[in-house]
Amino acid sequence: MQSNRPAVRCIERPTLMPTFLRVSCLLTSMILCSAGFGADEPVKREIPQSPVPAEETLELFELHPDCRIELVAAEPDVIDPVHIAFDVRGRMWVVEYTDYPNGPAEGEPGLSRIRVLTDDDGDGRFENAQIFADKLLFANGLMLFRDGVIVTTDGSVVFMRDADGDGRVDEKLLLFTGFKKENPQLRANHPTFALDNHIYVANGLRGGEVIAGDGWAEFFDQPAETKHEPVSLSGRDFRFDPRSGEYEAISGVGQFGVTFDDWGNRFVCSNRNPCDHVVLEERYLRRNPDVAVSRVVEVVSPAGVDSAIFPISRFWTTSNLHAGQFTAACGVCINRGTALPPAMHGNSFTCDPTGNLVHRDVLKPHGATFSAEYGREGIEFLATTDEWCRPVNLTIGPDGALYVVDMHRAVIEHPQFMPEELKNRPDLTFGTDRGRIYRIVAKDHESNFTATAPADAEPPDLFAMLDHENSWQRDAAHRLLFERGDSSDETKQQLNAVFVTGSPQSRVHALWLLDGLGILDRDVLAKALDDPHPRVVENAVRLAELSFPEDAEFGERVLEVAESTDDLRLKFQCILSLTGFFPTSDSYDMFAQATLNPESGFWMRTAVALATESPGDVLETVLQQLNVQAVSDEARITEIVEEFAVLTGAKNDDSVVEQVLASLSGQSAAVRSACLAGLGQGMRRRGAQLTQIADPSLFELPSEQLRHHEKYEDPADRILAARALEFAPARFAASLYEAGLDDPDQSVQLAVIDVLSRRGDEAIGPVLVERLGTATPTIRQAMISAMLANSSRTRLLLNEIEAGNISPREIDPPQANRLRNHGDEEIRGLAQKLLVVQTAADREEVIARYRDALTIESDPNRGRTVFIKNCQQCHKVGDVGVDVAPDISDSRTKTAEQLLVSILDPNRAIDNNYFSFSIVDLDGVVHTGVISAETATTVTLKQPEGKQVTILRSDIDELKSNGVSLMPVGLEQKLTVEEMADLISFIKNWRYLDGVVPKEVIR
Repeated sequence: MQSNRPAVRCIERPTLMPTFLRVSCLLTSMILCSAGFGADEPVKREIPQSPVPAEETLELFELHPDCRIELVAAEPDVIDPVHIAFDVRGRMWVVEYTDYPNGPAEGEPGLSRIRVLTDDDGDGRFENAQIFADKLLFANGLMLFRDGVIVTTDGSVVFMRDADGDGRVDEKLLLFTGFKKENPQLRANHPTFALDNHIYVANGLRGGEVIAGDGWAEFFDQPAETKHEPVSLSGRDFRFDPRSGEYEAISGVGQFGVTFDDWGNRFVCSNRNPCDHVVLEERYLRRNPDVAVSRVVEVVSPAGVDSAIFPISRFWTTSNLHAGQFTAACGVCINRGTALPPAMHGNSFTCDPTGNLVHRDVLKPHGATFSAEYGREGIEFLATTDEWCRPVNLTIGPDGALYVVDMHRAVIEHPQFMPEELKNRPDLTFGTDRGRIYRIVAKDHESNFTATAPADAEPPDLFAMLDHENSWQRDAAHRLLFERGDSSDETKQQLNAVFVTGSPQSRVHALWLLDGLGILDRDVLAKALDDPHPRVVENAVRLAELSFPEDAEFGERVLEVAESTDDLRLKFQCILSLTGFFPTSDSYDMFAQATLNPESGFWMRTAVALATESPGDVLETVLQQLNVQAVSDEARITEIVEEFAVLTGAKNDDSVVEQVLASLSGQSAAVRSACLAGLGQGMRRRGAQLTQIADPSLFELPSEQLRHHEKYEDPADRILAARALEFAPARFAASLYEAGLDDPDQSVQLAVIDVLSRRGDEAIGPVLVERLGTATPTIRQAMISAMLANSSRTRLLLNEIEAGNISPREIDPPQANRLRNHGDEEIRGLAQKLLVVQTAADREEVIARYRDALTIESDPNRGRTVFIKNCQQCHKVGDVGVDVAPDISDSRTKTAEQLLVSILDPNRAIDNNYFSFSIVDLDGVVHTGVISAETATTVTLKQPEGKQVTILRSDIDELKSNGVSLMPVGLEQKLTVEEMADLISFIKNWRYLDGVVPKEVIR
């Protein structure tokens, strides 16, 4: 149903929103001003009073100017929607999550529902809601399958069907159970039928021990007595074969969202990560357990502190440190539809309900994975001033449009993640009678809402749909043909015909369908390996590996493709798949070339490491190629060399290590150090020592580099030298503590200390203890960690504390706790005696005297004045004060009592980065402050009132830690108990003063 008013209000020119907006004005009608990064004038927007009627919300959206937005469904037809899917009759299935956030009262049934809506008149508006299932507990996702739906609900996967045709579920089969149920926001979700004929489920981040349910045998037509083993999903997602019922844990972990591109690449998201690509599948890791792979997922879109979103509402996050960033990314969707502008095909779209927006990134191939750029710099794809608009999910419909699921709540945040004062905020469940679903298309798109896959569609229609330009039709046809399981000669001929005449996307569908139906011929797959489109070949390589693993001819062909292709994603897949055919001993030249390719990066190196049976041969080949080719990026080369040296050293073959060492002649100092460091690490894994094999002379140059930093100017080379010396004979390793600790570059000093922490030389402990008093905070903490890495050095450190030479405050709380529970009885006893919280008697008396501040009436607005007068010289809260001392603005996890103790006894627990330091310069002037920065030539102190002083190291006569906090003791002398109560109230509640959060939460 279209409004006569404009559907959207588009921004005429780019306006960059600041990353943190804070306003203080009325809730009912507000003006939001964006200073903008380079904008000529701020954009002023009125903030409406929520809730806004459904038809009026369209006017509040700001959308990409090439698109338009339409209302598809609204309350009362949909309530609390979180997931939608379209069936082949064109009906919209909606999962409603009214259980959120706390679920029903004890003993009461679940509040989630599944409704089915129809568009009977073809106007694009879905109405006539019919309840398919209700009284479900925390249902959050579904997919159409066979004559029913597969639903994720209450930590389980359940099949539901309407057996008697009355539109209501009357048969439920529990397929899988055991997903964790700790939090409603973190549960299994998004069952999705994928190109490879498997159904994928995001585990919700909490994992679980998943096992087949009591309906498994009936659904999969398997013997009832089949034995099952639970599968651990720790850090992994889940998939199952809808034909056989086999299930497994898979790489990648999604919170709320799973999506695929046209070629089967899987993407997931989580609160702080809007779009991650799952690059390495679990089966490749299992083939070579000797390789320690650090990650299997590529963070494609900027995440966490690197992310940026640009809301136009009064964006409010539980932690102010996350303002302007993704905090609730969900519902990631790769656009495979036809209704958005063509330039948006393949883009990623992700919801952030906290920011009341949908974000778009442009994905581009990047080696074996993807990189991302903002769709529009500083402006979101879709944003609104309606603060109850909560986009939580996205999907592509039969019409090719992007559908936006708006749960429409006052608050989207689970109390488990809220500070105590917000857990019972009065507006927590406002909106449980509302919900909206929108459709977004190109501005000039002519919508067509008719279903194109009737439930009784004949196979010829479905074969034709495989070549449809819109992904929904291709996916639906694929699923229906797979469900019907027709493996006749006619089906085979039709699918072979699709492969010959169809688009690249349809050719891939045909290949996987042929495989899923058990009728994939070698001849067709051989043709696919010669396909002109690299993504078709990539899928053919996967299929050859999975379905013809014993076929040597296919193995040879995959090797030929790997050697000849310039497409890095295809080369990556070929290398991974090669191990499925035969040993890769003839592939070392190709492996080395692929690894050294400047555009290859981490993923190609990892693929080669997983694929090779002899990393030493790959390493030798890399070293040989380095002898004949120029190196433009030595940091990348040394990383490669070290990685393969680790794998080589870990193999139980000293002769290969000797061959590699012999190959170091003629290599650069950096390459030689990297190789020595890697070999040493690898040999240590198997209990051997590099010094048993390596000629001691190999360590002369690294030792020389540390002793003469003025000659070897590159700090990166000296860091590598230090790491090589970790495995050197003692006479060469002595340069670590005799010279390395005096290196002018802090990064080198830290590398040296890290190496010393793993060596057992007796001289190390006394040297570190002697230097602790004059070490800067970062170096001091590294030294303490190095002392604690060795029992004898730990005793030495505790003895120095007992003698009064080192303050016990130098040991941070986690370290102190570990020492108080140490396995060594002597160390444990000393730590329990020495590392206790010491509180001066006068501080205890003062705290007792001011404890009434925790219970008397207080006013955060008065507290703001107290803060400005007494605290802003060193602390910053919101827009008041300066950043000298620790950040106290994120007070959500602090109780009022903790704040009181921190104010009155600042030395009780000090962040090691905020010890007070004194520097005496050559003129005798004393400078006191917190060390905020260091370079090879300078030290910078931050001082009260935002002052800063930078001193040349050559001008420093003495530098020492004062062992106390920069914050002085005695603030109570300036404050009454009432003022203290107001000050604590301001620090605790300052974020609740702008009207976004109900004032009732202020305590």
